[in-house]
Amino acid sequence: MKKVNRFFLLAVAAVGVMFGCDRAAPNAASPNTAKTTALTPITLQLNWVPEPEFGGMFAALQDGLYVAEGLAVDIRKGGAQVPCAQLVASGQVPFAIVSGEEVLTLRARGGEIVAVFATFQRNPTGFMLHKNNPIDSLEALWKSSSTIGIDPGMPFVAILNEKYGGQNLKMVPYSGALATFLVTPDSVQQCFITAEPVEAKLRGVEAKVLSLAEVFNPYSAVIATNETYLKENRATVEAFVRATTQGWIRYLANPEKYNPAIAALNPSMTLEAMNIAAELERSLITPASGAADIGQMTMDRWRSLGQQLVDTKVIPACGPVENAFLSRGKSAIQAP
Repeated sequence: MKKVNRFFLLAVAAVGVMFGCDRAAPNAASPNTAKTTALTPITLQLNWVPEPEFGGMFAALQDGLYVAEGLAVDIRKGGAQVPCAQLVASGQVPFAIVSGEEVLTLRARGGEIVAVFATFQRNPTGFMLHKNNPIDSLEALWKSSSTIGIDPGMPFVAILNEKYGGQNLKMVPYSGALATFLVTPDSVQQCFITAEPVEAKLRGVEAKVLSLAEVFNPYSAVIATNETYLKENRATVEAFVRATTQGWIRYLANPEKYNPAIAALNPSMTLEAMNIAAELERSLITPASGAADIGQMTMDRWRSLGQQLVDTKVIPACGPVENAFLSRGKSAIQAP
């Protein structure tokens, strides 16, 4: 089950010691394992355990797409206590999964972190309610007297408070567990759209989700690297992004091919749940311009996020966002 720092881990300090993490076997399903001695070793640190939200990376691993680009990729499992943004900003890992908020928050504090690929084009977080709950919008929720399991320090809370008030809401700590939600008809809690609601349904409780994307829509499951690493290994970064993009195209076209291997790495999530999640996330990942543009980012989106973080006092100021991410054409990354 997701923990609260799955959604947003404030980058407050560099971490000096690498956390020990379980790993997915690097290039385990690659047809070219005999060539690994000539490949460039790469580590990708996940911010959570293997799930469909990382499906494209595992597809690229399974189909040998990274190997074809000359890379031996080691995907490391994450968890609630793994500070991915700090690890990649400090150069302890070359790539890590972070949130858009973390990129700008850490950069505002001097961190050398750059986004190179954005998995979710639409915010995959929201609030889950029982299907029969009459509340049907964020505005109605925030103007109600509901009790919500939530982390009140999240940036979207300040945004919703400013927009809708929220004086009558009761906010309680979000634990990530479903036990209370399943037995309490008026229960509300924050969620990852492709995770908790799916698990609730498989346990016999139909839930509906109010997406946060309409008020707070940062890129999510962002792959980030370190500025120094990017400068010194530009070709490697481009190769990694190319393979990851193709991996996502393959995964979204046929997730059932790849989910068994992912499920084997995460026994806490059933294969059935993974197949459902893969279908739910498809529209959140694929840009309106089509699958060929998976992972791309725009200046306007980053500027909008930076302004929201400043307005909510998460950061005092936002520097030039063109330095925070790499835009790319369909065939290669272009310099910012």
